[in-house]
Amino acid sequence: MNAPDRGAGPATTKPGRALTELPRRGFVLLVLLTVFWGINWPILKTGMPAIPVFTFRAICLFGGGLALLGLSRMLGHSLAVPRRHWPALLLAAVFNITIWHIATGYGVVLTEAGRSAIIAYTMPLWTVPLGFLVLHEALTWRRIVSLAFGMAGLAILLLTDEATTGGAPVGPLLMLAGALAWACGTVVMKKVAWETPTTVLVGWQTLIGGIPILIGAALLDYSAVPFPGLWPILALVYNVFIPFLFCYYAYYEIVRLFPVGVATIGTLAIPIVGLFSGALVLGESLGWPEYSALGLVVCALAVPVIARPRDVVIKA
Repeated sequence: MNAPDRGAGPATTKPGRALTELPRRGFVLLVLLTVFWGINWPILKTGMPAIPVFTFRAICLFGGGLALLGLSRMLGHSLAVPRRHWPALLLAAVFNITIWHIATGYGVVLTEAGRSAIIAYTMPLWTVPLGFLVLHEALTWRRIVSLAFGMAGLAILLLTDEATTGGAPVGPLLMLAGALAWACGTVVMKKVAWETPTTVLVGWQTLIGGIPILIGAALLDYSAVPFPGLWPILALVYNVFIPFLFCYYAYYEIVRLFPVGVATIGTLAIPIVGLFSGALVLGESLGWPEYSALGLVVCALAVPVIARPRDVVIKA
């Protein structure tokens, strides 16, 4: 995969000060991505109780995957993947798509939408130990502090979950399993020097990883899928075209336009939107566990990418 275009280079500035020009279009995409991915957690909570998880996910994966590959062709990309990369692509599809969508699908049904969003976005934290063990990446003090913050936030959510008083907090643990799977898939993707555009890779991963979910829907849901009401149908349509098609495209376009640190910090608001949209749309209660866990996780995600202040110019 070609190195991403970081956008415009440094402009003339005062001596000793860095000045970076960041395109306005990238900020617009970042705001839309944050809102659309954030509000999807209560939307999932609305759709999945009415449409079984395997059926809901299968429709989204195949609709979104085909749309992504279609978009890739419109952008002029070849859909071919070198044969030597297929084993890694298959493994990444199992982690990033199959396990992630099953675990988080059932997890969001059993957990409040806001808590689900916070736990799901601990994914970057788990790449720290995995990166050390598999990729031999250095364990810097920032990464260690980040992991400690994230584990503290996760512990608060697990220990204060209502299900904990009667047994294991199944919903949060499923969300955690999804986050760990996503981290494993990320490490797999980082081990390969891809020569294929990212949208093509994601499209193929979505279709390949969706096959076990489609089989699960056929075996488990075929006799248990009542005709859903209007809101679950709208939730399904929204997931196919917004989170799967637009948001994936927007995310990788943001990574192309912005330095990785800026792109990562920008997405910190997604669990915040998820938490408060769950409270607004579904009436989920917010207390000290949610606020403190959110603060710890946001700090955990921010620590590794915090840079020294820079003068930033936003250009059209």
